[in-house]
Amino acid sequence: MDSEAADSQVICVDKANTLFIKINRPSALNSWNLEMLQFAHRFLAKAQQERKNLVFYGEGRAFSVGGDILQLLTGQAGVEEVFMSLNASLYIISNLPTTTVTFMDGLTMGGGCGVSWACKIAVATPKTVWAMPESSIGFCPDAGSSYHLSRLSIPELGLYLKLTGERINGADCYFYGLAKYYILEDKEKILQEMREDEDLEKIIKKYHVEPRQKESTIMPIMRDLIYCFNNHIDVETIMYRLRQTNSSWSLKTLKKLEDLCPLSLRIAHEAFKRGKQLSYERCLKMEFNLAAQMLEYRNKNFKEAAEHKFINKNRGRVNWSPNSIEEVGESTIQPYFANQEGIKLLFPRL
Repeated sequence: MDSEAADSQVICVDKANTLFIKINRPSALNSWNLEMLQFAHRFLAKAQQERKNLVFYGEGRAFSVGGDILQLLTGQAGVEEVFMSLNASLYIISNLPTTTVTFMDGLTMGGGCGVSWACKIAVATPKTVWAMPESSIGFCPDAGSSYHLSRLSIPELGLYLKLTGERINGADCYFYGLAKYYILEDKEKILQEMREDEDLEKIIKKYHVEPRQKESTIMPIMRDLIYCFNNHIDVETIMYRLRQTNSSWSLKTLKKLEDLCPLSLRIAHEAFKRGKQLSYERCLKMEFNLAAQMLEYRNKNFKEAAEHKFINKNRGRVNWSPNSIEEVGESTIQPYFANQEGIKLLFPRL
């Protein structure tokens, strides 16, 4: 029997053996607040219990840009509660035995990328704009990024994306393993077909096209990128190599790194290295503990940066603490990974 359930910001349509979950908060680029995450949990539990397929998509020009920064900044929701809910959701989705799909049609950032990773099938389009920009707000890329980006076929690209927060297009998502399929057709037409046939991947395959290589913004810089973002060197050496390469791309990237939070860069780099050796579940737990400490216990950079960018609308560099990469030593970052404060992430029984 078909059914529909909704609050204004998350809409779920149950058609045959598939739950279609639409993120419906276009005025906030479909960012997730705590209430939305809690509401969505009902549908994830239903998918778990009834072995339903899942399809995620967004309303408007974004799939999702991740968590609601202003809700965290104003204290309307607790950091631990929000990230506990998000990571538990990703864990449930990733363990479903059924077909799970994300349409990355538009802005796909932060937790939006996390949902696409948790699903078995991510679909990119010409409208896809993909990024993990957390280091620009004194935070650290999470949502499973330490696991997935360290396992790209070109791990140097994963480190580049994790550190810089650079935006890439749908073609590059497909070329480099962040999307399984690439479609030109309007997703609404495909969604309608999916509501009539539960063989979801067959339908997506029908509309898949190979993007043209000239659409890639990554291919032209790949040689320099691999050299500069070698996985076996530290952040300072990455910056040195960017300066040494002396191309328009390398100097632009160097300037970007110099503007980002030095503490975030060092922690993101360390999390990437550790993520190579950890399971997906352990990466989620590591990133949850980092989030709790970076946003609540140890680090004031997030509040400073969020106010600077989103309240005061200031485009200049944030006055970070510490303010340079040279000031962030090993003794500064190791306590974040020791988890001396905060609570442990607990996953639901599957």
